[in-house]
Amino acid sequence: MVKDPYSFPTIRKPKDPPALLRYPPTISSTTSIMTDHNKNHGTKRRSTSTIMLHQIFHGRRRNLILPIATLLISITLCLPVLLVANFDNINIDRHLRTIKRSIANIHIPTPAIKVKVNAAQRILNYNNDDFDIPSAVEDHGDDVLQLPSNIHLPSIPSALEPLPPYSLTNVLQTLPYFHDTFAVLVYDPPTDKFIAHYSNNMRWISSCHKLVTSIKTVSNSLRMLFPRRFAPDNVDGTPEFAMAISSADYPGVQWNDCLREERTDCISGDVELAPILQFGSAFRKPIFPTMMAMPMSQMNHLNCFHYWALHRLVCNSYLPRSPENPNGLVFSEHIGLEYEKLIPQVVWRGTDFSYLHKMVPSLRPPNFDMDIASQIDLSGRIDKKTAATHAMRQVYDELIPRWKGVVWTAEAERESEMIENERNRKNRIKRRSQRQRKGALPWCNIKFAGAMSMGKKTPTGEIEYYQQFEEYGIPAAGEGMSLETLGGYKYHIDLGGGGGTTWSGTVEKLGLPGLLFHHVTPTKDYIHDLLVPWEHYVPIRADLSDLRAKYEWAESHPAMAKRISENATELARSLSTPEGFEAMFRQFFELPLQQVMEAYQPLEQGSDWREAMAQMVGEELRPIMQCGGYFHHDCERLTDDIQFTRMHDRDVNMSS
Repeated sequence: MVKDPYSFPTIRKPKDPPALLRYPPTISSTTSIMTDHNKNHGTKRRSTSTIMLHQIFHGRRRNLILPIATLLISITLCLPVLLVANFDNINIDRHLRTIKRSIANIHIPTPAIKVKVNAAQRILNYNNDDFDIPSAVEDHGDDVLQLPSNIHLPSIPSALEPLPPYSLTNVLQTLPYFHDTFAVLVYDPPTDKFIAHYSNNMRWISSCHKLVTSIKTVSNSLRMLFPRRFAPDNVDGTPEFAMAISSADYPGVQWNDCLREERTDCISGDVELAPILQFGSAFRKPIFPTMMAMPMSQMNHLNCFHYWALHRLVCNSYLPRSPENPNGLVFSEHIGLEYEKLIPQVVWRGTDFSYLHKMVPSLRPPNFDMDIASQIDLSGRIDKKTAATHAMRQVYDELIPRWKGVVWTAEAERESEMIENERNRKNRIKRRSQRQRKGALPWCNIKFAGAMSMGKKTPTGEIEYYQQFEEYGIPAAGEGMSLETLGGYKYHIDLGGGGGTTWSGTVEKLGLPGLLFHHVTPTKDYIHDLLVPWEHYVPIRADLSDLRAKYEWAESHPAMAKRISENATELARSLSTPEGFEAMFRQFFELPLQQVMEAYQPLEQGSDWREAMAQMVGEELRPIMQCGGYFHHDCERLTDDIQFTRMHDRDVNMSS
């Protein structure tokens, strides 16, 4: 049975109970278990109870002591509420919430338990993620934790495992699996040029400008990093070289049901694909086993790697922020607040954008008229904000993740309003002092700061679509926040955008003093392979269904949450140093290029690669641009019927 990749580490088998992440059982679940037991074993109640008590206090079921103690304390706390409560239609929800809060606030000391798991585990395979804390942890019941000091930081790798040999035939066999944003790059020794080819069967879409940038950067980088391999006057004769390049928000493959189910048997075993360098978000599962996640074609990723190759200097995007460097990373010294003083909210600001629309076509943004206006009763019997929030919860499973976050925020605000109303009801005499006191803080604060409107990025508060939701208490529109402002919050989430990830948000939020809730989706970026769950971040399911539970865990384990945040900050700081960035450059750029270069098997001496290509695919491929590679911009287009750059394109990041 395949393990659920998003399993919350508090739910474990009794053989290995994680003391740090154990929640007390609810009354309903416990009493139902007891009722079933009495029905099935009523005639043997005494003997069974005696056996259970013996097992509890003598080893086999000792792990039941805490749940039973929790149940008894819960009953003690809740019984007075049950006896005096007036359970009419108006107050029943309030009483049940009071009971729930009473149970949630129970604190029972737990014995010291060591949890041992593989410290080197990373999120490399979507199937095998277990999201456990990646090192031995001791919990003494008072949240005083002893966490590992040897956290994972980038180190310069000497080499990577060699790739299986591949040829021009394998490169061309990859063509049918792509719908767009895929190119075949060939080095031609006679002309000393890198020539990029695009299929006549593929659409040239706006995202192809990322592909053009990647081709330019790769051509120049191959020439700089491996000058002997691409020297036209090589004594031994320089053979041709061919490679497969893809670049988009996420792979532009030919989608089918098999791929959407994220199966790993979608490609026939008879087909040997060439390595595919994907300059963008790649699949987390090995759907395409030869696909390699490369730096995204964006200013703070691929451009920074190219800048290092040219100058051996860390680019401004990874250096600490300063008046001279307003685009750098923000760390705790920029915020001036200790972890304990940060605002205890899950905060996110970003752009309303699609989410893996070809991979998960069933997800959508909400339709105000269909999902809210036509679903709620405006007769006044139910508050319209509460009714609208309930209506959004009804379509929660259909929404894209960022809108799911808005639903959590709406519910958090309704909950805070309810708590504040209850306070006011109990303190009508002290109403004046109540006005002076701050209201209850919603635990979630996920809102859109901007969206595309009329072809440009516009604040959501100026767009009618979002104003409709605001009128009904759905807080979709939010003020923009700088990194310094976001740094004042305790919990961050890097909600995935068009490609399933956020190309800027993850790196930026690692450096902030708060804790990162990392949104784990069907896609990943190259830098995710540096991150270890529960050491650098707390993992969150793709559908955000565990967001509230992970928030409550972090609130109840502040020392551990703080340590995870410190680990993430230390990792981000290391990337701003020459040693740390060089390690990342080698691992995710130079060595992968070297792997592909060394795995390529040239044609027999005297063969012409153009003739071989024509024999295999006919006129399907056409050359679109060629680059000398001696400079980054020494490329020339070979066709006039496609747009190489996007109008008004200034690296607008729709994933942030």
